[in-house]
Amino acid sequence: MAVVLAINPGAPEDDHAGSSPSPSPSSSSASPSASSTVEGTARPQSLPPGSRREAGGFAWVPPEGWRRDVKTGSEVHYTSPDAAQELAAKSSLARDDLMDSWQKSEENAQQGQQYRKIRLERTTFRGHPAVVWEYTFTLQGAPWHARLLGFTVEGKSYQINTWYWPDMEAEALQTYEKVRDTFTVL
Repeated sequence: MAVVLAINPGAPEDDHAGSSPSPSPSSSSASPSASSTVEGTARPQSLPPGSRREAGGFAWVPPEGWRRDVKTGSEVHYTSPDAAQELAAKSSLARDDLMDSWQKSEENAQQGQQYRKIRLERTTFRGHPAVVWEYTFTLQGAPWHARLLGFTVEGKSYQINTWYWPDMEAEALQTYEKVRDTFTVL
């Protein structure tokens, strides 16, 4: 199962807002980048071991053995071998206040199958303004739990998201947090 977020994320769609199944694995990797040091010089950015650079201007360490699916140049998803969890990351130009955008998306999500908001609140992520949105929903008769984290850095918005079967929450959150903690803006 793949859950696709539009610019404004929403509940998975059954022709409403937010997701669609699409098992089409692909692979690509962005070129390396460097961080500035002294004017005129640069040093390679330090990334966690096993990091994968993505075209969206970020790197992360996805779980080994998961299926990779590139949705756009700036959005990539990984699905667990048993299809019980999906991780996604994306970037886009920051347009509006993230909370305002996600509140609008949340209003649309309420039309989704058995959508139930758990929380939608401002927070920070590594010192940057952020929003966390957590909810449950049903897709093709199966219950799902979603946790989305969005934040803005220097005019770009990033998302690190997961969807998982509720009965595997402890394992799913452990995987999500491990991957989220490796997320690096390039």
